[in-house]
Amino acid sequence: MDSTPTSPATPETVTAKLRVVLRGLQAALGAWGLAPLLGILLYGRVSQTLGRIERMLVRFRAGKLWQCPQRTVVQATRLHLQQPLIRLPRRFGWLLKSGKHEAAGYGLRLHAVLDAPELTELLAQSAQARRVLRPLCRALAVELPWTVDKTPEERGVMRRRTRKPRPKPEPFRIPLPRGVLSAARRQGFGKMR
Repeated sequence: MDSTPTSPATPETVTAKLRVVLRGLQAALGAWGLAPLLGILLYGRVSQTLGRIERMLVRFRAGKLWQCPQRTVVQATRLHLQQPLIRLPRRFGWLLKSGKHEAAGYGLRLHAVLDAPELTELLAQSAQARRVLRPLCRALAVELPWTVDKTPEERGVMRRRTRKPRPKPEPFRIPLPRGVLSAARRQGFGKMR
């Protein structure tokens, strides 16, 4: 049994641990029986998350982290944008259904890496880093450490505006040719008894 004291986590080890967890997750995705398009989309999302978080960590260490304002919720109902063919599900822990205990293991590893002091500071200061990691944490059922004890107002969640109810449409009417109604009234069809 080796009883050497463990050294504190250096910035390089935090990045390396995050890379190991996310690359391992990418390698395991093929065996989990996901739909092909969903698997490709998730594989790309994990790669994108890893790259963006690594770049943010480099800027954070250099003291040049960009401060993005809180994002407001915008509804794109009136915009005629083409919707993607498939989206990642949004349910909490949706990947555990396919990956079972392996996905839960990756979730625990990700949670352990997110508890590193450097990543905790980055997530506390950067709303952008939280937005990047949120979909992956939700997929693996990882409670986000920065939102556990906060109310939605403290987290900066904007509430959606309620829509005005649409007016009820008028009943459909068939336009009659000019003079038909007056001729019908002359013959007594328009009188009610």
